[in-house]
Amino acid sequence: MREALQRCAPTLEALWPRLQQLTDWERAERSRMRVDLEPERDLLARLGQPQRRFKSVHVGGTKGKGSVCALIEAGLLAAGLRTGRYASPHIEHVTERVNLNGQPVSEPVLAEALRHALSARDAAAAAASPGRHASWFDVVTAAAFWAFARAGIEWAVVEVGLGGLLDSTNVLQPELCVLTNVELEHTEILGRSVEAIAAQKAGIVKHGCPIVTPMSPSSPAGRVVAEAAAACGADHRWIDLAPTPGVHARNRLLACAALARLGELGVTSAVRGLPLRAEDLSIGLAATTQLPGRLEPFDLVTARDGKTRVLLDGAHVAFSIDAVFEELRLDPVYAGQAVVLLALAPDKDARAFIERLAPHAARLICTQLPDAKPCRSAAELARIARQAGLQAEAVDSPTEAFNAALSRLAEGEWLLATGSLHLAGGLRSLLRNGAVAKPRGD
Repeated sequence: MREALQRCAPTLEALWPRLQQLTDWERAERSRMRVDLEPERDLLARLGQPQRRFKSVHVGGTKGKGSVCALIEAGLLAAGLRTGRYASPHIEHVTERVNLNGQPVSEPVLAEALRHALSARDAAAAAASPGRHASWFDVVTAAAFWAFARAGIEWAVVEVGLGGLLDSTNVLQPELCVLTNVELEHTEILGRSVEAIAAQKAGIVKHGCPIVTPMSPSSPAGRVVAEAAAACGADHRWIDLAPTPGVHARNRLLACAALARLGELGVTSAVRGLPLRAEDLSIGLAATTQLPGRLEPFDLVTARDGKTRVLLDGAHVAFSIDAVFEELRLDPVYAGQAVVLLALAPDKDARAFIERLAPHAARLICTQLPDAKPCRSAAELARIARQAGLQAEAVDSPTEAFNAALSRLAEGEWLLATGSLHLAGGLRSLLRNGAVAKPRGD
């Protein structure tokens, strides 16, 4: 009987059109985003409150939150704890958003979870309750939490999608919050100052829930976070990472601090039988924890000179691209200048981003995002780049732009594709077919 039911269960491919009919704020004009969590709460109530069946670490911030999530996940898994991770956006396939015990969820499991979440939305529509307004992200978030509960995981490491206070993931009552940093981003939604954005991101802090952050309480954003923690009676732990060179090293130390804080709260390693500690995330383990499209290197085999280094990174704000080049300065492979393949969403500050690129770029090939995603035109980006004193050209097709960028490489140069995780995802399958992925630091 069970096998017969499985054969009748809808596949991910069959469910996809229903999901795609929902509003997807990763693709739509975000200035019209709704401002409450009731649709998500309604869905989860109809699913039996799956988010209450596991403990969680909730991670927000402008940059690095996905990598910090992956590092915390790696440490929990190394400690022998059954762990899930929820991330966004995905790069190539939606299953990347939901990890179960270190592996992307299988399509059948995700399809079952989505079937339940979509049915909950249908029931809400029939009852005219808030869940009828659930978005694409609401449904996928509910499906992820359902999958975590169904798999019997002990811990979920959950990345905030956008902002914090009004993000769908903020229905959690986590055991620990982590805030990586705050910079100007999504200003049309989150606010026009770092203080306003910090208030949104600090919205994930809950009463009595400890928070770990590298943001100094003396900085404008850090002060907002510290005040939010004090108002909630939440223990605020500031980790000073400023002296540490390299974004990856700082991410690892922040993840280590989170693991150590969990140990102080009584979370025990199943492997050692002792409280969690920073050493549960070793340097070696952290070095092998690589997210797709985040400082992801490939050696592309070419007919001309054997191989060419290509780096994918989804940096999309000036702060992020600064961090990319800070990290790359530590690796002699990137000593030469880069030919940069660039695409940016329409809400990004293209001028500031390109000005930060200028000292490192030999030239820019400007393109557009794949799959008709909203973006700035290639011609506009090229015009801004020329005004910044850079050589630049516009090639609308991302694939043609990638080939053009390869053809422009001079000796000692390398290729950086940046500006959007959607661009990285669109190029990644091309690279995997003709390149060898390199481990971090190789």
